[in-house]
Amino acid sequence: MPVLTPTNELRRILVSRTDGLGDVILTLPIATAIRSRLPEAEVGFMVSPYTAPIVRRVAAIDHVLETPDARHALGLMRSWRPDAIIFARPDVRLALDALIARIDVRIGTGYRWYSGLFTRWVYEHRRKGERHEAEYGVGLLTPLFDGDLPVTMPALEVSDDGAAEAAHRLAEVGVHGEYLVLHPGSRGSAAAYPAEAFGRAAAAIAEEHPELAIVITAGGGEEYLASEVARAAGPRASIVDDISLDGFSELLRGARGFVGLSSGPAHLAALVRTPVVALYPGLPPVWSVRWEPWGDHVTTLVPHPEEPFCPECERRHPPENCVARIPAERVVAACRVMLEGRETGLVDQIVTDRKR
Repeated sequence: MPVLTPTNELRRILVSRTDGLGDVILTLPIATAIRSRLPEAEVGFMVSPYTAPIVRRVAAIDHVLETPDARHALGLMRSWRPDAIIFARPDVRLALDALIARIDVRIGTGYRWYSGLFTRWVYEHRRKGERHEAEYGVGLLTPLFDGDLPVTMPALEVSDDGAAEAAHRLAEVGVHGEYLVLHPGSRGSAAAYPAEAFGRAAAAIAEEHPELAIVITAGGGEEYLASEVARAAGPRASIVDDISLDGFSELLRGARGFVGLSSGPAHLAALVRTPVVALYPGLPPVWSVRWEPWGDHVTTLVPHPEEPFCPECERRHPPENCVARIPAERVVAACRVMLEGRETGLVDQIVTDRKR
């Protein structure tokens, strides 16, 4: 066995998470936990160029290494020269690069066929989704630290440029007061919710709150979906698309609330402390127990047993995971509670004593 750098001598620790926005956000508590035990160490995150703007604005992270694909990672590792790397998302190519870069402390799961590329292992299955992804992430630090570690989401610093962009885009569509953000898409990462149901929910919220504009946001390829929702939502709805990630974060920060699916924007809204209502499947491992946004003002909705099946239920997916079954009236009711300023969110149909 190699002689590994002792924990108290680690000066640079790299966290690798090169997938989606929500995944990266739920990995951020690793940085906070490292800071609590090794305040003098430098913490780096290796992420995709898309998520890098958000990670750069987290004070607990000193360096952001952008890798457009695994082919560029080895050079980044050799350049920054970390003493340890934590694979929050296992990747055989990145694990091999870490070996070649001679990073001696390499932490990852012990259940992969390539786990021999690591030098410290965490033996925990995630398939059943019994814990939250943020808790799983911080759990990767157990080979380094004894005792309980905090699972604390860091704050996201305000982007002045993003705030100016958000204000400009809102002014372009005629939104000058309070607004609710509705993000109906997920880029295929979550089960779809009907545009007509999203629109009916938005129209009902607008009727109950005449002071509130409805801002429908869309990522690349989601423009048609946004237009369908806006058509059903009525004249108080406006569409904001093609906005930078910094601008989107500040657009969310200024909102009274956010409504959407199990997707990156829901996690980004929670990160900037905006109340969230999100629609989730009801079964593990994709349920909210593991994947809900981390925050006190988060409400998750799942299908109820008595709600009608969609035409694809049981043929293409389990009815318990079909968010299309959630009636718009329940979405409106959850938003009503959210907009009344409730102190904490609700976990629908899930029994848990975990503090978020």
